[in-house]
Amino acid sequence: MRLLLLAAACLAIGCGPTPRETCTSDEPLPDVGTPTWHADVRPIVEQSCVRCHREGGLGGFSLESFEESFEWRAALARAVENRTMPPFKAADCCTDYLRDFSLSDDEIATLVAWGTGAAGEGDPASYVPPVLRETGLPRVDQALTMEEEYLPTLATGETDLSRCFLLDWPDDADRFVTGLGVVPGNEQIVHHAVLLVAGPDVVAGFEALDSADPGPGWTCPGGVVLGYTGWIGGWSPGWDGQEIPEGLGQEVEPGSKLILTIHYSVVESEPTPDRTTVELMTSDSVAGSLKSFGVYDPAWVSGGMPIPAGEEEVLYPYELQPGAIDRSTSRLLAANLHMHERGARGQVGIQRADGTTECLLQIDEWDYGWQSDYVFAEPKELGPDDTLFVECIFDNTPSNQRIVGGTREEPRDLNWAEDEEMCVAFVTARQ
Repeated sequence: MRLLLLAAACLAIGCGPTPRETCTSDEPLPDVGTPTWHADVRPIVEQSCVRCHREGGLGGFSLESFEESFEWRAALARAVENRTMPPFKAADCCTDYLRDFSLSDDEIATLVAWGTGAAGEGDPASYVPPVLRETGLPRVDQALTMEEEYLPTLATGETDLSRCFLLDWPDDADRFVTGLGVVPGNEQIVHHAVLLVAGPDVVAGFEALDSADPGPGWTCPGGVVLGYTGWIGGWSPGWDGQEIPEGLGQEVEPGSKLILTIHYSVVESEPTPDRTTVELMTSDSVAGSLKSFGVYDPAWVSGGMPIPAGEEEVLYPYELQPGAIDRSTSRLLAANLHMHERGARGQVGIQRADGTTECLLQIDEWDYGWQSDYVFAEPKELGPDDTLFVECIFDNTPSNQRIVGGTREEPRDLNWAEDEEMCVAFVTARQ
């Protein structure tokens, strides 16, 4: 681990803000010899890959057998060496997280050595089953299903769409949500999901959005929803459910509705309908409730975040001053970073009153398709004079444009949401 100062040249010539120091690891992969499928590779694949890469799964192809994995061995080696798969995007040098399903250096080295080497099958008797991760809720108290089926409607050449749906909150439900699970109605296209709360005071506004958009729900680019009153959590394939840590819960008042945002990914087939269900663990009392808030510059929303066409590194930083937030949110539990397709990398952290910084979340290779709520293994304390910060770096060069209808788009000047970009850090704290 060492500190790397990014954009030093830009600093020298005074061309505007530069990113803060960021953590990085440049240690070479260990030598693991000549691994075989049954003894070395199969346990890693079964623990970390087949949750998506199985017959009928979201991954698009199966890695469940030696023959299937052998066919995809080169792609498997590239994906893990580049750390694009498994898609746990948080840098391991920042902090520790719950439900971290990234691979260790030894595991990466094993898959790379096998995929680029002899890729032998080995002796089936040498296989030792892995200890699979716990992925479910202890119990399910409420199961809420989308009111209607939804068939994603994609423009020619598009493969991704985010859609928001309102779910009714039962009158007899307990007041606090303490755990979340998602059961996709169509697991081949449901890429990930987030569940939010719309309190009684804001429900009418979301109902208007729903009514104004033809079909079930409404289009919400990137799954971003502004004006929600509570954040319950996020979900990605392979996880049946997760509990909110520390015995906490997200309050849902009577008269509220839930907002289910789903990212649909349609890569290899025509879309078919989805009707997803959320499973909730609830309680009538908790040790403490949650508060979530966005960290972003309000000026960005009104055209204050230009990203010129052709620019390779455009930085937008923002600090949320201590007096601007509720000081009861001093115990931070999770962070989430959000950009769109031209995002390159970014970070969320604490600027301590003594001048030091603490990393909460760093993503070195941004991927719009893989966004998640990163829950800290240990909560982070925010002092009364500390400041939260977010930094987003965008790449608007020709090589980082979308491919639509088989053709890569030309770079164009971008700005906040209406031009398909934004920079927001979502932070969850104990209330």
